[in-house]
Amino acid sequence: MSSSVTREQQKADFMEHLFEVYKPSNNCYTGLWKRFCMSEAGPYCRDLYYERLTALKEYLATQSSQESNDN
Repeated sequence: MSSSVTREQQKADFMEHLFEVYKPSNNCYTGLWKRFCMSEAGPYCRDLYYERLTALKEYLATQSSQESNDN
């Protein structure tokens, strides 16, 4: 299978997973991706962004402190 075909199959499989998880009352796939993004992926990515931002700030502060101690 080519990578584009594989990728499209993965998309379809994931949408099927979302359908099974959310069990939409209208039996439609419409809105499942948005619902996933708003309720799961969005909050996760936001939290991950701030964790990384905090880690970067701590790293830079440590580097600055070490440079000051070396001088």
